[in-house]
Amino acid sequence: MVNFFEHQQQARRNTGLLVVLFFLAFTLIIGILTVVAAMVMGAVKAKQGGTYELDWLPFMWVSLVVGGGILLVMLIKWLQLKAGGKVVAEHLGGTLVSPDTQDPVERRVLNVVEEMAIAANMPVPAVYILPNESTINAFAAGYDTRDAVIGLTRGAIETFSREQLQGVVAHEFSHILNGDMRLNIRLIAALAGILAVAHLGRILLHTGSSRSRNNKNPLPMVGLALLIIGWIGVLFGNLIKAAVSRQREYLADAAAVQFTRNPDALSGALKQIGAREYGSRIQHQNADEAAHMFFGEALKHWFGMMATHPPLEKRIKRIEPRWNGRYPEPRKARSRSEKEHTAAQPQPSALNKLAMLALPAALLEQIHSPQQAPQVVHDLVLSQLLDEHNETFAELNPAQQLALVELAVPALRQAKESDRLNLLKDLEQMADSQDLFHWGLYQLLARQLLPKTRFKATVDNGEALTITVHALEQTDKGHDVDRQQLALALNTCRGWSPAQKERLVDNWLTTVRKDGKISPAERQLLAILCACIEVPLPDEMLQ
Repeated sequence: MVNFFEHQQQARRNTGLLVVLFFLAFTLIIGILTVVAAMVMGAVKAKQGGTYELDWLPFMWVSLVVGGGILLVMLIKWLQLKAGGKVVAEHLGGTLVSPDTQDPVERRVLNVVEEMAIAANMPVPAVYILPNESTINAFAAGYDTRDAVIGLTRGAIETFSREQLQGVVAHEFSHILNGDMRLNIRLIAALAGILAVAHLGRILLHTGSSRSRNNKNPLPMVGLALLIIGWIGVLFGNLIKAAVSRQREYLADAAAVQFTRNPDALSGALKQIGAREYGSRIQHQNADEAAHMFFGEALKHWFGMMATHPPLEKRIKRIEPRWNGRYPEPRKARSRSEKEHTAAQPQPSALNKLAMLALPAALLEQIHSPQQAPQVVHDLVLSQLLDEHNETFAELNPAQQLALVELAVPALRQAKESDRLNLLKDLEQMADSQDLFHWGLYQLLARQLLPKTRFKATVDNGEALTITVHALEQTDKGHDVDRQQLALALNTCRGWSPAQKERLVDNWLTTVRKDGKISPAERQLLAILCACIEVPLPDEMLQ
């Protein structure tokens, strides 16, 4: 079984290695540029007798300017990407798919993304389509589940069968759950700083050549040096990026197979890429920045070490060892009916969770609408909190209510700000209700829709563990739980490392198993706790 906590921890280790390697490249670039620029500025002066005098002042100023410039560009790029996945998607020409879209192709994509989100016990991410890309590809971008997006090319959504689409979306979800997205955004910012050196060199080279034919003009030489050094830095930066990315793709493929229980779906999607002349190539001018984020190789590389993805044949062989090496004829897959899809779906599958919940069609339509979703969630939660009879929600069990809240998140993000804030205000006012489950629904929504600054207050790590374990124990006994302390504990646990979160969830599972059975109340609270600290629900909880 794929261990998401282990992979998240590995992503953090890769980030540490990445920082070290980029620091070395950064230092080397600054050193070389400083020497070249300082010599042009006259830092080395010839003296009588064939000796030279070294003036350290130009070296100091050039190193400060070059180093500061690179760091400034990296900071600016990071700030541009701070808003999360939507910035990356729009930077690649993506258009947001409305949660209430009536386009059948887009609706099918949203349905698959929703299935995966419910199976992973996380809010549904926004979905973007790259309308001008006829090839087959997909990506996940963002910092965490709050700002995560799933993107697919127009060619992918029109080509894949429903099962293949599930496999690809599962692959992208694993990048979200493995913690790869944050690493990917840091890669973009780091490379932007190094690339700025080459851009500056091109500008100086062009400016110096066009403005003066005086051979003593140093700008062309400085520009040429910057251009060469900058591109060498970019080359090594891309090598580092590619090396990290290739291994993450194997892990994401393995996780996708675990999620769907259907290896043929993912291998079939990869075969569809191999069957086409241009495969997964992305034509957008900004594709180079985000090449490591895609499902398939977005750019053509003549040099294998520059490839951001493993060879297609190797990925297919890992999933389908008996593959004969032949690609199918490229074609547009026929869209199965829901009845055919259900009959063909391998069993058991976590993806069946949404279908098994049997959510009312009318409610599904309403929670997909940015105009109606705030009122539906308001009525869903508050009618339970106030013990008001509402026929629409009276028959819904807690699992259905949690699913509706998670499905409503994309529409709530697009709703009017006043409607969204009024909803959260009303829910907050009822936070002291004796119903812990619905208090938890409010916590989940607030952490997805409000600024992170609202959840900075924390407690000691040991205290956070004690509080959450005690809450599960009290819930099983039917006793009250200190909600304020539990909220602070969740704030604390959300910032823990993947290894710490894994131990935390193990502690939770040990607690609820103590009496030999897991009560419905414990199961509900455990699902809420996992969703609030952004970890997938343990496999046994999916049963």
